[in-house]
Amino acid sequence: MANNMAENEGQERDNPPAKGETKQPSGPWKRLRNNRAVAFLLESYRELRYKVTWPTFQEARSMTIIVISFSAAVSAFLNVWCELERG
Repeated sequence: MANNMAENEGQERDNPPAKGETKQPSGPWKRLRNNRAVAFLLESYRELRYKVTWPTFQEARSMTIIVISFSAAVSAFLNVWCELERG
């Protein structure tokens, strides 16, 4: 029984991995992934895709309205200040 298990293990190791199950890319992909610029872009994509918590549409809209309102208020304040300075 132990011999059969050892033979089966040896057979499993000798079989090539199924398509899509390879761990390391080969050929041009390996060289491309080792390029620093490409590695940076891939890492950035993965971080944006899987680690960033994006706001909902409602949150994004309310934050946009706040930013536009604040910008308009600062613009109006600076406009009034400049007009008072001119005299």
